[in-house]
Amino acid sequence: MSSSFMPIEEVEIYCRFCNKITQAHLDRSIAENGRTVDRNSTFEYLCSKCLKTFCFSGQDLIEQSKDENKSEQSLHEYSPADHFLIGEKIYHKKWKDTGMVIGKEKGTQKSIIVNFEKTGLKKLIEDFG
Repeated sequence: MSSSFMPIEEVEIYCRFCNKITQAHLDRSIAENGRTVDRNSTFEYLCSKCLKTFCFSGQDLIEQSKDENKSEQSLHEYSPADHFLIGEKIYHKKWKDTGMVIGKEKGTQKSIIVNFEKTGLKKLIEDFG
């Protein structure tokens, strides 16, 4: 049986319609089995600038913290072989820089869009191998 899952309500994201980094708000969720919202569900977000919506799988989103006092999450060191979640903080060893995953692209090779503190917006390979 699947456990329930609640993604973050507001997220900084790269909107492919605006071509900008913007805030997006969780608009609705679509449960795969029609009843239980879990990691297999689809979540629709609304861009606060252009008001267009886009969808992500629960398997690509970070979960909303159940502990309101927990504001700091640990850094996940970047490796092209790993899977990353939108809203996750990562560290790039070569650039000695931290950033947040703000988007994903599917295709022949999956990639993440990361907004780094020093080096800015970068597209990196994920799930390679």
